[in-house]
Amino acid sequence: MALEFPLWLRLAHVFNLLFTTLLIRSGLGIVGAHPRFYWNDDAIPGTEWLRAGDETRSTDVDLERIDADDTEERAGRDEGVVADAEASGKGVTDGGLGTESATPAGATGNSAAGAETSVSAETSTGTVTESEADTGDLWTAEDEAEPYSPWIALPGRDSLGLARHWHFWGAAGWLLTGLIYVVLLFGTGQWDRLVPTSWGIFPQAWDAFVTYLTLDIPGAAGYNALQKLSYFAMVFVLSPLMIVTGVLQAPAVRAHFPERFGHLRQRVRSVHFLGTIVFVAFILVHVGLVVAHGFAEEMAKVLLGSPEASEALALWLTAAWIGGVIAIHAVGNWASLNRPRVTKRILEVGVDPLLKALFHHHNESVETVDAESDGAEPSAFARVNGKPPRNEEYREHAAENFANWTLAVDGLVENELELSIEELQELPRRSQTTRHDCIQGWTYFAQWGGVPIAEIVDRCEPAADVEWVVFHTLDEKWEYSEEGPQEPVENGYYYEAIAMDKATEPGTIIADEMNGEELPIAFGAPLRLRIRSQLGYKMAKWVTRIEFVEDVEHVGQGQGGWRDDVLDYFPSSADI
Repeated sequence: MALEFPLWLRLAHVFNLLFTTLLIRSGLGIVGAHPRFYWNDDAIPGTEWLRAGDETRSTDVDLERIDADDTEERAGRDEGVVADAEASGKGVTDGGLGTESATPAGATGNSAAGAETSVSAETSTGTVTESEADTGDLWTAEDEAEPYSPWIALPGRDSLGLARHWHFWGAAGWLLTGLIYVVLLFGTGQWDRLVPTSWGIFPQAWDAFVTYLTLDIPGAAGYNALQKLSYFAMVFVLSPLMIVTGVLQAPAVRAHFPERFGHLRQRVRSVHFLGTIVFVAFILVHVGLVVAHGFAEEMAKVLLGSPEASEALALWLTAAWIGGVIAIHAVGNWASLNRPRVTKRILEVGVDPLLKALFHHHNESVETVDAESDGAEPSAFARVNGKPPRNEEYREHAAENFANWTLAVDGLVENELELSIEELQELPRRSQTTRHDCIQGWTYFAQWGGVPIAEIVDRCEPAADVEWVVFHTLDEKWEYSEEGPQEPVENGYYYEAIAMDKATEPGTIIADEMNGEELPIAFGAPLRLRIRSQLGYKMAKWVTRIEFVEDVEHVGQGQGGWRDDVLDYFPSSADI
């Protein structure tokens, strides 16, 4: 007797194909931003269990190249510091973290200012010269990205923001389809079509597997034992695993439960990726078995509910079904690459409020911040992302070692402030060791010291209707200028906006210290924003002004941040 395919099951097949393929292709677009996988959250180059692309540079050279570049970034206040390091054979680490003090970026030999001084770094694997390390240009984590073609990824190219939009939209549809499927599976009493009821299913599944190996088809009324076990594993084992490993990658989860999930990001990311591979393998095997069992007859069951239904009609419907899915993907690629702002706004409908409801609402406490600090040690290596400013104003400040740098506080406030570095350092401070979660996928731990934004809020007294805090910087994003690094950038200076409730959490600070040393230039000296519960791109570097506003409609292009404006990242929140 043939197994029945009720209407709800047929519709589940139709929508599941769409949402699963959206998830896989958009997931590949996300992976392309950092195609490396680790088993620890330090994510140190050379410890990857899988590394894709970047065949022209070995991992060892990656490490040495960074060391060499940042020897020029901020070496030491006098030549003696550098001389001591060279005499000991000790390379200066990323962003100047290995130095005891710092030389201004505007001094001779500063790579951020475009200098081409030759540098070499002594390491256990040898010396990297300027020609090997290309020290004239600071290496950043963006150099590790390997954007994939739109033929295989959604949307492909360098479109991480929209890839994430498509991924979450696909996830929402996939979850809704799956929830309806499971409810109806048990609600209609058809759960036994997938759920094993006897241990005897395992030897039966082995027999079916052997039969397939002989290129024969096992006889069974409905699903054979191997099919039943496979479908059960996909629905009730792998699918929940993918949901859990997706959720646990959210920085909001780590920030709220640091003792449980503070060191799992790279492990769950790796498991999530391996689960995707299993899904792809299942789809390929599943389609192969559909063909082996008789494609026309199987599609008649899947789309028309009965093997006795018209096979010709079933094949036409199959072509329309698969063609429709392909068309949606094609339109998604075209719209994302040619109308990114419109596409982003459409994809955010429903999804953005859902994500904020799930991840943004938690209340960070001093206890959770301290709990993470107690259980974490700074990583031996920290990636740099984004290149230091090259504008004259920043270079002049750096040449003075930021002696005249001030932080302006204005907008809808009772008391406008103009704080020097020294005045900031006199305010109540906190130090915390926390994990940095980059939207690309890499992580590291670092100790950050600085002034809680809540202390500044107390002193400037924002108006009651203030909902956003905007952090303005001297980062002109010169690397995005098509006219060259010394030309104006039409996209404007980097800024980020965070909700008022995030700004006043205890783990949100304006940092001037990293790992017990003054903040390195590559990491935002003299001041940068640090938010425990959000992704790294929200944490503006080289901050010079804080503005309190009612909304962000008239700030930048009105999307809530420079990357939201220009690169189509998420507006308003970056908790996942």
